[in-house]
Amino acid sequence: MKETALFISATDTNIGKTLVTALLSLKLQQLGFDCAVFKPFASGCKRENGVLISEDAEFLQKMTGSSDSLDEICPIRLEEPLAPLIAARRAGISTKLWPQIARDALENLRAKHDFVLVEGVGGLLAPIWKTEGSFASNLDLIEGWDLPAILVSRRALGTINHTLMSLKLCSRFAGLVFNDAEVVADDDIAAQTSPDFIQNATSVPIWGRVSFAPELNAQTLQKIASSLEIQF
Repeated sequence: MKETALFISATDTNIGKTLVTALLSLKLQQLGFDCAVFKPFASGCKRENGVLISEDAEFLQKMTGSSDSLDEICPIRLEEPLAPLIAARRAGISTKLWPQIARDALENLRAKHDFVLVEGVGGLLAPIWKTEGSFASNLDLIEGWDLPAILVSRRALGTINHTLMSLKLCSRFAGLVFNDAEVVADDDIAAQTSPDFIQNATSVPIWGRVSFAPELNAQTLQKIASSLEIQF
């Protein structure tokens, strides 16, 4: 495998990027790689003893067995559950140093591990930090850090439009993972037909189809991870 990092983005928020990031990490571990998980930006963090903690980062650390600290996994944390730039503005926080903080954190993990999985925040165009007259998004991270990417999508009515728009916007997607964040009925025709239609329409390979799991534990995740097919 020539790549040493991969960006995980999604068609929307609350689709399951964190779960898919954990699954991909476990799959890479099964293949013999020392894999780090990295979520540079997180909003909606809980405050404990005056410190903001990302529950997503905690999940990634626990489920992947990461030895990296929560600060290394998630260096920039915000309290309100909003896009980072908006949450920062409302909290009176400057984003000026964020690009360097995030890049340095990525390079630190790259120096320590064979592979780094980078989980984005929100959807592809979620605003992260302020730029001259505009803002930087996950798309800018993918392109600026020169990373291949995975798109996490849901199986539901409307996903064809959302997924194809994301794939058209970014040419760096190496694959798709369809994740069921809730139970999907067997007679849901949109859910059953959308993944194959998208794959045939774009030639972007499907790395996995993750069914809803009511209980997420280490054993369940290892089993699901083994079914994924990483295609570089």
